[in-house]
Amino acid sequence: MEILKPCTAIITAAGKGLRLAGDVKKQFRMLDGIPILIRSLSPFFSSPIISNIIVTAPESEVELTRGLIEQYFEPLIKPLLVIPGGVERQDSVFGALQNCPPDTDLVFIHDAVRPFISLELIAELYAITQETGAVVPASRLKNTVKMVEGECIASTVARDRLIQVFTPQVFDFDLLRQSYEKAYQDGYISTDDSALVEHYGHKVHYLLTSDMNIKITDEWDFTLAHLIIENNIIV
Repeated sequence: MEILKPCTAIITAAGKGLRLAGDVKKQFRMLDGIPILIRSLSPFFSSPIISNIIVTAPESEVELTRGLIEQYFEPLIKPLLVIPGGVERQDSVFGALQNCPPDTDLVFIHDAVRPFISLELIAELYAITQETGAVVPASRLKNTVKMVEGECIASTVARDRLIQVFTPQVFDFDLLRQSYEKAYQDGYISTDDSALVEHYGHKVHYLLTSDMNIKITDEWDFTLAHLIIENNIIV
């Protein structure tokens, strides 16, 4: 039987969700009767690959977040830590990395508002990361992409060399932690974890997956998420 390496999942749920209207932050909004955060967390609680879970939450809602998670996953079958997020996403992830168990071998970084990932995807990413140290799920672009200058199109980008990337992004723990530490020393800022790893010279692999691994950012995403559930679309 394969001996699994200790893996920590970091779920980033500290965002303000300004692009989705309403009084409730999008990670806490109900999606077909279940909070989006809970849907995003469920595969990590279910996967035998994940040893520990860390959730970054809005500073004023740490207790609310932990209470919500306990409501749906009680009794907790894995160690859970809910910590305040930082000013930016990069700050939240860095804080979570500092709270990972010392024996963590691989770390999964996942957006709290991507509720459509599978146990199979977690397993595939885990297997690739053991060999490469860094991998992101991705899909091909379907639309033509243009570069613009002011109000005009400057050029057309060759689509065959472009992909769009999702989460969970998976890394060797020491690799990601060292990349973050260097980024803070250098003042390098990015909203994407793999960009930090790339910036410091490590090749990041990609796995082509379903483009239904959507991030719920605005009302259209919320509508699409309902359609995915209602039509039982396999993602």
